[in-house]
Amino acid sequence: KQWYQRRVRGNIVALDCEMVGCGRMGRKSALARCSVVDYAGEILFDGYVRPIQPVTDYRTRWSGIKPKHLTSATPMVEARKLILRHLKGKYLVGHDLQNDFQALNFKPHPALVKDTSKCIALRHLAGLDVKRKPSLRLLTRLIRGKDIQSASHCSIEDARAAMALFKAAEDNWEDQTNPFLDDSYWAHLT
Repeated sequence: KQWYQRRVRGNIVALDCEMVGCGRMGRKSALARCSVVDYAGEILFDGYVRPIQPVTDYRTRWSGIKPKHLTSATPMVEARKLILRHLKGKYLVGHDLQNDFQALNFKPHPALVKDTSKCIALRHLAGLDVKRKPSLRLLTRLIRGKDIQSASHCSIEDARAAMALFKAAEDNWEDQTNPFLDDSYWAHLT
């Protein structure tokens, strides 16, 4: 059993991305930082990403991104290749991952996605209403007893927090959605 657990845990990573705004009024989200950590919380990737379009809103209050961070950032096309090396074929843990996947233009197999925002077991552990989607900050405070995102978001801190939450519910993991009912589950067959 230990060998199996080590093998599986070696294939689990947590991901978090920070976005900036591009386009008119900064309404189009673009990837500006991405962090990937392993099961133990060790950093596999952490880097700033220069969006393809000019940044019109750094969203610093939430993203923690400032103009100086993107001056020598890795261009999006190159960064995406580096990031996907750490994600492909792995179980992907994170909070509200659809935004991160959209920013990366990445569609992982739904059975590999462990989204803490959808995990009913975590809502039970936190004593929350199972019908409301909780924030990563709230789940972390209620389950782990830790405060995160006190100033602005840090993608390393958020990825580690999501992994810690995953571990807390790992044995009782139950996603709100059934991946077999999702059309993307079967997309590889068409």
